Amino acid sequence: MVVEQNAKGEWHMRVAILETVKASAGFELEFDRIIIEALQEAGHEPVMMMPEGTVLDQDFHVPVYALSGGSIISYDGVRGLKKIWYSLQRERRRVRWFDSAVEVASAEEIDAILLTTATYRYLRSLKKSRLFFSKIPVYFIFLGVNPQEKPKFLAHAKRCLNAENIHLCITTLRDDFGKELPPNVRLIKPPVMIPKDCICQAEHTPLRIGFFGHYRKGEKSIECLLEAIQTVEFERSVRFVFQLVPTTEGDGQEVEAIIEKYEKDDRITFRTEKLLQDDWYNAIQSVDVVILPYTAERYLYNWSAIYFTAIGAHKPVLVTRILNPEVMTQDLIGEFIDPNNYEKVKRQLVDFVNFYEERKEGYKKALVHANEVYSKKRFIENLLN
Repeated sequence: MVVEQNAKGEWHMRVAILETVKASAGFELEFDRIIIEALQEAGHEPVMMMPEGTVLDQDFHVPVYALSGGSIISYDGVRGLKKIWYSLQRERRRVRWFDSAVEVASAEEIDAILLTTATYRYLRSLKKSRLFFSKIPVYFIFLGVNPQEKPKFLAHAKRCLNAENIHLCITTLRDDFGKELPPNVRLIKPPVMIPKDCICQAEHTPLRIGFFGHYRKGEKSIECLLEAIQTVEFERSVRFVFQLVPTTEGDGQEVEAIIEKYEKDDRITFRTEKLLQDDWYNAIQSVDVVILPYTAERYLYNWSAIYFTAIGAHKPVLVTRILNPEVMTQDLIGEFIDPNNYEKVKRQLVDFVNFYEERKEGYKKALVHANEVYSKKRFIENLLN
């Protein structure tokens, strides 16, 4: 390992992102993109390691090294016993990928390895691989740990205590561990999810409020929100955009019914296509406010990529109290809504829209501070510390 120091006394490292989940556009690769940019801005040299035969559908303009052990196994569209079989095969391959990563790191003079979307299953594979005894730092990044996963995570984390170069980092806004937190685990805040070349757009007239993401029944209270929008009158002109991408056939049928019911309101526009890479960021920039009607309990424990994209794009939010409430506790970057309460959400929408001009400067100041708290620079510093 050759770690260099520049004239400012800053350390320069060659850091490999080990990606084994998928090569197609989506959160995993966007998270990799954000981390690559953050590493570059910090003066490091990022590279990627991926299973052999992988063809990325976007170019990060960094070296990509192939790992032996088989190609990526995708769960997309797989159910039942076949998914269990795929899971077993993926874990076996993951052990081989980890072994190969040790060899590649040595041959290519890598100073550190990052695994960006880890789960406790990665630690199970790690224990069976040569990577467990790595001579360079290896950072496993977990995207939150919910109460159901916590016992398994802790059990596997404790089995890594004697691996001096294995570092477990949970991106989270809360501490659900207390004294249970093992000494090899750190809690760090997630970064804003916005590329450096994404330009903030000017405000729109009329005011544009948008929801973006997948439609999953029971996770986001969409229809109550739409019903409220359709039945209220605002003192200013406003337009709403709803991207509803179904994840299952059943969800698809519900989305069709929702669109049929509400598409006659000319204030509401629906989008059902997937928005990937720059199209995703352009969609966020096309609105003034992002609405986040999340209601599933898991969002107390897992941070939302769209939320942190909105923060990075300096967009005020309308958000439920169940979605990463720590953000609004620290910085009032918008207002809370209760989309499960029809009468209440009507009042909240009217209040927000009608008083937006008076309050937007306060939201903007809070967003500046939030971007400092969740900056990519601070994320990398905390990760590699």
